[in-house]
Amino acid sequence: MAQTGARGIAVGRDGWLFWIGRKNELVDLYTDSPASRRLLRRWGRLVGTRVRRARALGATYVHAVVPEKLAIHADTLDRPFPSLNDPPGKRLGRLLAESEAELVDLYEPLRAARAEGPVYLKTDTHWNHRGYIAAYRALCAALGVTPAAHVLAASGETARFVFDLGGKLKPPVDETYFAHAFPRLAQRSEANALVQLRETGRVAGRGGFFVGSRAVMRNPEAADPRRIVLFGDSYVFDQGPRLTAMLAESFAEVHAIWSAEIDWAYVAAVKPDLVVYEIAERFLRRVPTDRFSVDAFAESRVRRELNPNLVDRLRRLLGLR
Repeated sequence: MAQTGARGIAVGRDGWLFWIGRKNELVDLYTDSPASRRLLRRWGRLVGTRVRRARALGATYVHAVVPEKLAIHADTLDRPFPSLNDPPGKRLGRLLAESEAELVDLYEPLRAARAEGPVYLKTDTHWNHRGYIAAYRALCAALGVTPAAHVLAASGETARFVFDLGGKLKPPVDETYFAHAFPRLAQRSEANALVQLRETGRVAGRGGFFVGSRAVMRNPEAADPRRIVLFGDSYVFDQGPRLTAMLAESFAEVHAIWSAEIDWAYVAAVKPDLVVYEIAERFLRRVPTDRFSVDAFAESRVRRELNPNLVDRLRRLLGLR
């Protein structure tokens, strides 16, 4: 049976799926235009401010942009697309080249790994096992730590799953993938209210319960004694073998926060050696303000979920309905 494409998804050769945005947002972001250049200059100023704020707190700020799948697997896209050889994350890197920012180049490691096989899942926006290992190696090199041998030697088994992009087609398309795993020396010592709510299963399958998640991983056997506060999205923050779990096998303490905004009060309280920031390239469309309290946000989100009539009561009290 033929699949019906969903809005925002481009179907490439051999069933490869790509997210391009419901209103072609990625086309606008990738196009080298006055608007995209202004956007990247704003990011440049923000990163410069972050470098200075981190330094004032005794930490080093490290910035990493995750390339879009279409930039790495352009050969399977099967349609014209602007600036695939010079994506916005690379252009931002050039803007920051003369600054004091620590930048992690994920493009070249992923392109190199691509020579050995796919590095993204065919029906999702995320990396497969090969892509995660390539990104982990690149981050370890940038952060000055040796990759944990047991992470690089990850084992696992093949499985089938309906990933995000495949699930948007009718009928849905699943994919065979390698579910990798490695021994966990790091243990989670703390998780905020939003993580705990998800783990009850109450909001399983529902969106909107990820931003604001926070967990702390500690590893007394780690080779590197440094403490990291890691801000990122679904590439890093997950219960599975993603970058939070990988880095927690290399560093003594990793605080992982799902947020594009930096909570500077939290950073000041933790006193990390490194503030590591990861963002998917498509999310460069919005420049953060960094006015954010992760736990206050999480607790507010949980209260709204556990008190479904609270918003209605407040609106009535305020005379809004």
